[in-house]
Amino acid sequence: MSIRKQDIQRSIRGIDPRWSLQDVQALGGRASAINVVTSGQPPARLILLTHSQRDRKRNPRIARDEYQLLKVLKQAGLPVPEALYRSEAHQPPFLITAFVEGRARFDASQRAAFSRRLAEALNSIHTLDLSEYELSFLPHIDDAINRDRAPHTSERLMIHEALQAALPRVEFNAPALLHGDFWPGNLLWNGDDLAAIIDWEDAMLGDPLADLGKSRLEVLWALGPEAIKDYTAAYLALSQQLNATALPFWDLWGAFRLSRFPSFAPAPGLIPKMRAQYEAFVADAIGRLAALWESANCLTEGIRLLQVGIVPGRRD
Repeated sequence: MSIRKQDIQRSIRGIDPRWSLQDVQALGGRASAINVVTSGQPPARLILLTHSQRDRKRNPRIARDEYQLLKVLKQAGLPVPEALYRSEAHQPPFLITAFVEGRARFDASQRAAFSRRLAEALNSIHTLDLSEYELSFLPHIDDAINRDRAPHTSERLMIHEALQAALPRVEFNAPALLHGDFWPGNLLWNGDDLAAIIDWEDAMLGDPLADLGKSRLEVLWALGPEAIKDYTAAYLALSQQLNATALPFWDLWGAFRLSRFPSFAPAPGLIPKMRAQYEAFVADAIGRLAALWESANCLTEGIRLLQVGIVPGRRD
């Protein structure tokens, strides 16, 4: 999403009047690198973040919310980029953060240890004390669930019907801060040290199992099926206060939200493998839901559809 250089120049001068814009580099997705210079000083790098039209429609305050959330999380001591500036007058709104040195890791060779580190990072988000830090400005997961209750006629219909049948039976845990898009690609590392958790535009308040369920599918794609076991066991060991009975529901909800995975697959050649993993994940979640609530007819029907190969995301 293009922001004019003169608007970026004006913004960085609002952070430090000595800075001058050197150049802007697109990083992919919603992020761009801003390189700034100061007389007598080495160049510095900042990160400019925008939001899609779809995200702005979902939450018109999304730029302000993400900026304010980063401020709170930095104060709380979580490893996040420092929020430096936001422009709500500009269309589209944007924010600028400090640059954090680090890279994403996908350490399948150190699966168990790395899965534990992921679980610890997720737990650190969910255990933020909401009575100490004001986050009521964030959306609640109920808003997302209500949007998902709208009629669906797409390939996601089977999952949607299973979720709607199960929803009245779900026992929710106390709300916590949710990242909303927690996966290995949104964690930056310097060696073995976690440098930053990034991309907070989907943050909300709600049941921690929602984050866990969605990220379990992401871990499957990134690290493989054994990593899910390590990651889930490590997280639940750290979160023994949670009632994990409804995890199959949140697995399925996460799969519903990630059903358009072909559009964000790292490479086209990976889509068949991702589809097979997705189908297995959905089948397992629906099977566990059916075992919990056998009277939900659409869950049984969902299993039948999976068995005959009618699955979300397939375009044969």
